[in-house]
Amino acid sequence: MLRALLLGLLLAVGAVPRPVWATSPSSVVSPVQASLLAADSIRFKLLAYLARGDIVGAIALYEAETGQPAPAWLMDLQGAYSVANQAAGKCQQVARIIYTAFSKLGQTPQYIAFKANQREQYMVFELANGKDAPVTRSGYHVAVKVGDVIHDAYTGPLGMTLSDYLSRLHARQGVAWEMVSTP
Repeated sequence: MLRALLLGLLLAVGAVPRPVWATSPSSVVSPVQASLLAADSIRFKLLAYLARGDIVGAIALYEAETGQPAPAWLMDLQGAYSVANQAAGKCQQVARIIYTAFSKLGQTPQYIAFKANQREQYMVFELANGKDAPVTRSGYHVAVKVGDVIHDAYTGPLGMTLSDYLSRLHARQGVAWEMVSTP
């Protein structure tokens, strides 16, 4: 009974005509502002696609929204996560690509370096299928941290938390990490 009364009251209030206010000159959106708003809208949509790990969708969205081919940094991002880049020695190049893409999207990426302890030079990453993939033969590996998520070729576009990442990155004597300014 109370619900019906509240629903009726809400419908009655919604049916009352409201005054129409004239737009003040200060609330008119200029062409420059409209362009910036559109760019922000596209950026937020791209970030949403990337948060879901859908780079192909992000590329299609960019092309549909702008009528232009996707920029090189977005196309490169798709390749950065490929299985071909899950090889020892490719981490620095992949990190630069991921860093650039997230920077272009207004994020604040950081390089994170992983070093094998005690002069050990070999590190592996445990893949989802349980197999180990070689990460480095030099004892040094770098990835990109965006917020609380680590990104590299091994994580795929979804990335993973630092604790999950460290649980899969192995060296015989352990692994240390630090934030660095360059890969």
